[in-house]
Amino acid sequence: MTGDDGGTIPFQDRTVRADILIVDDEADVRRSMSEVLQISGFSVVEAEDGAVAYGLLRENRYGMVLLDIRMPKLDGVSLIEALSELPPVVVHSAFSLSSEDRARLGTKVVQYLHKPVTPRELLGTVKRVLAGGSDT
Repeated sequence: MTGDDGGTIPFQDRTVRADILIVDDEADVRRSMSEVLQISGFSVVEAEDGAVAYGLLRENRYGMVLLDIRMPKLDGVSLIEALSELPPVVVHSAFSLSSEDRARLGTKVVQYLHKPVTPRELLGTVKRVLAGGSDT
């Protein structure tokens, strides 16, 4: 989505789409996280890979992003690096990030969760992040 001048719409002017964007190439993981969050009253949008998430994040605002790292088409680290303006990002992955990747991401990631994530851990993290807190 572009503004009247043909450039990208500034982050603060983008349409608010949902509280949370879940980005994961595993449908079962997206679905289970989405169900837990929706039952708790959050609005959720799902993206099956980083390329889909890239388009959604350029056009819409989200309260936060739950992001897998290893995905086809566009991995989580590349997605974060490709966008200059992001909501708080929580990485959830079965794999550890290298110290180089953590350094490259800097403060763009507010929390790291190791899969599998329990519903209690997921809800606690989401509530903290949306309230403005982080645990990095």
